[in-house]
Formats: sequence, C-alpha cells, structure tokens
Amino acid sequence: MKTLIVMNPTAGRGKTAKILPKIEQMLTSAGVEFDVEWTKEPTHGTEITKAAVNDYDVITAFGGDGTVNEVVNGLAGSETSLGVLPIGTGNDLARGCGIPLTPEKAVDTLINGTPRKIDLGTFNGKYFSNVVGIGFDGYSSKESRKITKLRGTLVYVWVVLKTLKKYSAIDMTIELDNDSIQGPTYLISVGNGWSVGGGMQLCPQAVIDDGEFNICHAADLKPMKIVRNFLKLFNGKINDLDEVTMYKSKTMRITSDEHLPIHYDGEIPEGEVRSVEIGIIPGGLSVISKWDEVSRGISS
Repeated sequence: MKTLIVMNPTAGRGKTAKILPKIEQMLTSAGVEFDVEWTKEPTHGTEITKAAVNDYDVITAFGGDGTVNEVVNGLAGSETSLGVLPIGTGNDLARGCGIPLTPEKAVDTLINGTPRKIDLGTFNGKYFSNVVGIGFDGYSSKESRKITKLRGTLVYVWVVLKTLKKYSAIDMTIELDNDSIQGPTYLISVGNGWSVGGGMQLCPQAVIDDGEFNICHAADLKPMKIVRNFLKLFNGKINDLDEVTMYKSKTMRITSDEHLPIHYDGEIPEGEVRSVEIGIIPGGLSVISKWDEVSRGISS
C-alpha cells in the first residue's frame, strides 16, 4: 500500500505534529510506503488530494471532520480509497465506519484494514460523507467553533445547552422522494452515517452503504422539552418525541425565505443559504476500515 497523509497541523489543538513521529514509525515498521503533506489553509486538503489522487492507493486524512471532508471532496469520482486517522472534535465518520479514535489503533486499522464502498452525499455542488445538519443542528455546529476550553463530545453538549434559547424554528418547504413537509422546522439531520456531534444519534438507523439517507425531522421543539429529553440525542430514541419524524430518501430539496443555518460534515457554507439540494451517489466513496469488526450502520 502507498498512502499520502493529508495532515491538518491545527487539529486536536496542534497534537497532530506531536503524534506524527509515532505514526510514521508504525507505518515504516509495517512496510507501508507513505508521504505527508500539511494543510496550510481551508480547502487546501482538497487541492492536495486532487493533485495526488492518481499517485496513491489511499489518501489518509489526519485531522478532524473538516480535514476528512476536504479529502473526500478531492477523492470524489476516483477509485482511490480514504483512510482516516481521527484527532478532531466529532470524528463522526470514523465512528460510523468503526475506525478507532486512538492514534495507534487507527494506524493499525489503516495498515490492516480493507476498502469498502460507502455512499457519498452531494450538497449544493459539494460532497459529504456522513451528515448534513440544517436548522438548530447547523446553528450549533457553527457556534461550536467558538468553544476553545472543551474537547470532544463535551463541546457539542455545551453548545446545545447554551444555544437553545437563542434559536427558534424556521419555516421551510422540504421535498423528499415520497414526502413533502411545510412549516416550522427546528432541525433536520440528513444521515448517511449514524453519528453526529461526537456520538449523538439523530439518525440511529442510518446505513452508510444502502443507497439512501436516513432523515430526522423535528418540528417546532421547545427548549425545555429538549433539556428534559436530552439523553435521547445519544441513546437513539429521539424518535420517541412527538415532534420528531424519521424519513428515508435519496434526494432532498429545501427552500426558505430565511437564511438556513447548515453544516455538511461540520463544514459551514459561505454566505446566506435559502435553497438546498441534496443527493446521493451509491458506492461513491471507498473507505479503509476493519469492516468485519463493524457491528452497526453497514449493510450485512
């Protein structure tokens, strides 16, 4: 195997540079041929990947969900596989693909794993591998970037609780393959994978290679109801709430007269967004993992 490691030097609060020598040692000992490129600015990971995609068997994202998304956008349309060495805040694609969150185990998975095709999402001309969040999910994702003293899932827990009173539902028109929704919407989570926000389960039944999205739609939820049912965000029982409905669809179109707070794999689109087009490319991305050890979120 020959891999290029696309490394974000700011991910994990700068820990990537400290961990890199150990990773290099493990890869060298395993006889893996590799190179390392550091990203220097936003979207640089996509540029690096596009330039190198035909020269490597695997392009490995070493960073958080943002780094993974940049590499995914560079890999789209190619047969080159994605490797992930997760060291970010959410690491949600890694969770969904069964990639360990500790560096040594993640490197072992990269060395000894196998490629498997998963679905690839499209969002307004961009690509995503795990999730699009619209409404409160998008708003809280943007707010999470302001948090500097917490790490991991605690960032998202704190942001959700802190921003509940600042956000209200937005009138939207939502068109799915076989359904349409109109009116106040608190949040939409379009799940290719099951994990969002560092392990929250807004789309617990999502299967990452079944050719369709699992979609969580929450109508006009009240802040105190979210607080009282907070654990349901993590235990996969959010559908127990009367305001929540789950859908499946291969496409989605959303329009609104208001700006729609959005994230796609944790990335925030530039400018105001009032129209959204989402689609799926079945088997559009190859990912390295120990797939025989993954117990959920993939087809049997």
